[in-house]
Amino acid sequence: MSNLVSITQLDSDTQAKAVRSFAQFYIRLYKAGNLEIVSSFVPAGYLSDINAFIARNRYLTHANLLDLSLATSSKDYLQVIEHLNQKFNLTGTPEIPWHTWFVSLHKQLVIES
Repeated sequence: MSNLVSITQLDSDTQAKAVRSFAQFYIRLYKAGNLEIVSSFVPAGYLSDINAFIARNRYLTHANLLDLSLATSSKDYLQVIEHLNQKFNLTGTPEIPWHTWFVSLHKQLVIES
């Protein structure tokens, strides 16, 4: 039996840890203008709310932006993760680290081009 589960199957504390980890990754992608891969999996509504909040508060430190973004957009981040079909172990760590996930999909796009 696999110990990998979807984000919604994690308990609330572990889910919050997983969402926080993804939000850190996402904010870095946003600031680098590199959201094409994530946006190809996710309906625009979830991303637009997150992105609007980040844009309005871009002057904050990364830590402050992360905390405030999670306070206002945690449910949106959760929905985004659900659309990415990432599995998690029971400690909230993604099966594939977010950076590795991103790089592997980026390489696929380059090969297809």
